[in-house]
Amino acid sequence: MQLLDRLPGLPAEERVEALERLVRNTSPVIRERTLRTGAAVVSDERLESYLRDGADEVLRNAGLEMLKMRGHRALSLAVRLLRDPDRDVVLQAVLALGHVRDLRALEPLRSALHHDDLNVAQAAIEAVGKLGDARAIPDLLPFLDGDPWLQMATIQALGDLRSPVAVASLARLLTDLMLGPLAAESLARIGGSRAFGVLARHWLRFGDQLDRETMVGLLAHVLEGLPAPPRGQGDLRDSLREVMAGGEEPAQLAAARCLLALGAGPDDREALARVGESQADPSLLPACLARRKDLIADLLAQPGKARSWGFLLAARFPRAAPEEALARAMREELPPPELVQSMLEALLEVRGRRLAEALLDTYLDAPPDYRALLAPLMGTHRRELRQLVRERPAIDPEARLVLAAQLGLADDDLVAQITRLEPHEVRLRVLGQVVSQEKLVRQLPWQAWLEEEPAAYAPLAARVAAELGLRELLPALRARLAAAAEPDVIRAVGELGDRESVPLLVPLVAAAGEGRSVAPLVLESLGRIGGPLAREAIRRAILEEAAEPRIAYRALSLCAIEEDDALFRRAAGHPDWYVRLACADVLGRFVRPDNLAALSQLAADPVGIVAQRALSFLEP
Repeated sequence: MQLLDRLPGLPAEERVEALERLVRNTSPVIRERTLRTGAAVVSDERLESYLRDGADEVLRNAGLEMLKMRGHRALSLAVRLLRDPDRDVVLQAVLALGHVRDLRALEPLRSALHHDDLNVAQAAIEAVGKLGDARAIPDLLPFLDGDPWLQMATIQALGDLRSPVAVASLARLLTDLMLGPLAAESLARIGGSRAFGVLARHWLRFGDQLDRETMVGLLAHVLEGLPAPPRGQGDLRDSLREVMAGGEEPAQLAAARCLLALGAGPDDREALARVGESQADPSLLPACLARRKDLIADLLAQPGKARSWGFLLAARFPRAAPEEALARAMREELPPPELVQSMLEALLEVRGRRLAEALLDTYLDAPPDYRALLAPLMGTHRRELRQLVRERPAIDPEARLVLAAQLGLADDDLVAQITRLEPHEVRLRVLGQVVSQEKLVRQLPWQAWLEEEPAAYAPLAARVAAELGLRELLPALRARLAAAAEPDVIRAVGELGDRESVPLLVPLVAAAGEGRSVAPLVLESLGRIGGPLAREAIRRAILEEAAEPRIAYRALSLCAIEEDDALFRRAAGHPDWYVRLACADVLGRFVRPDNLAALSQLAADPVGIVAQRALSFLEP
């Protein structure tokens, strides 16, 4: 590890010798970092010598991995090596091009398809498939009649290319005992109506001889991806019904998915029950139901998971969602919070008095935090809800006031009503439900409230000030910050970039070592504000180890200037990857030789995001 950390600063020749020693280490972490460093610093000539070293398999493998890690920068060297007389070198080049997946490699790889070495040809077939360019299909089809090793590679490649052009050629292999399962899987990956027709006919003809779970699962996969259900599938429905009634559990579920994806049929209720019994996520609409807008009413009428799917389906097809079914579903059961957004999307497109009544009933019965989730709907159904509110004199005055704000009634009158509310707890409860009404919120006397009862109003006022940019509240927020280190106030002065708050924040950093919960937030706010005093406080926290390193380094990275880069260079080998990520951001911001050396070290980081960030600065 010491050698690895010194690697970027070593002279070129010593660096290469160190790399060749380190790649033999059995530690995955050391090897990964070594290979990434090698990909960034080893010359093409040295890398080519590794690929030619037939006597040292470790070094040859390291050369291949370095070439792969170069990404698009590997293209020119790998293409040149395709013409090498050494077939093992050609194989390494083909493998690298398959990993890089650069479309510019298509033409060079086409010539490698007919290499006299079977391993090279097989690797070239797979590499062409990974490029995803269907123009290569005519080059691949002849190999379906060749060596079995090349046949299997070609079937895999045709599935990777996902083009219907290959369907007919793959179809004739379905009855092959060895290649048939591979061909069926590739057809399923290609998808589309032609592939479905081939797989369905194969199932109906040879179903008794096929693995039910696999084949019906492939049919379900293809059916769920079709833009519309295929017509005239009576025989297939009958066959799938038998599987759903008497197969193994995975096959039963796959058959149920197929039947639902085939469109409306007599088995819908049983198939829905099968899918509902599975481990399907209630917050995610199953693919087999994605087009079944005819089931919205039926799903909404059922409790639990089915009702959740009903709301999700109604969000996709709001005009097909019956108003009465939506209204009834809302009254019977509050959707879980994670599904409220789907319910909102459905109700945004549906209008009607019955639905508005259900919405109002749901709103009034819900707890305050849930009401906030429903707030976006209130304005959408404003016209119907205004009339209903006027017709219901028994609505609680507090709820009526919140509804008035959400329905866009006279702001001046609302300001007066909110101001008159007593005690403070009631006023704060109402304020918490109307903070999304920006025009109203801007007219409220926040300054007076903060002076009157700072402890009660500071958290909410701070959130409002940060969100709406109310800098006029900063003096009052500073006064509150001097009295109590409240998280909302600390966050607000940071987001508003208030330099005058820095002297109040700095003493709070010293308390970080005492486990103060606000310390990370203080550092973040100092980083957002910036300036000499804030930077010095964060640097001191880092050097004195008075704060969690990942928080402190990240905060300093937000406001770092060029003279801070030495601190980040020293931290480039820190054990916390989040610290190293902050180092990459800062060192890439200030380009000079010392920083580039440290970035080379970070480009070899075993954590992908750190290595990618460092490479993004090194490549230019």
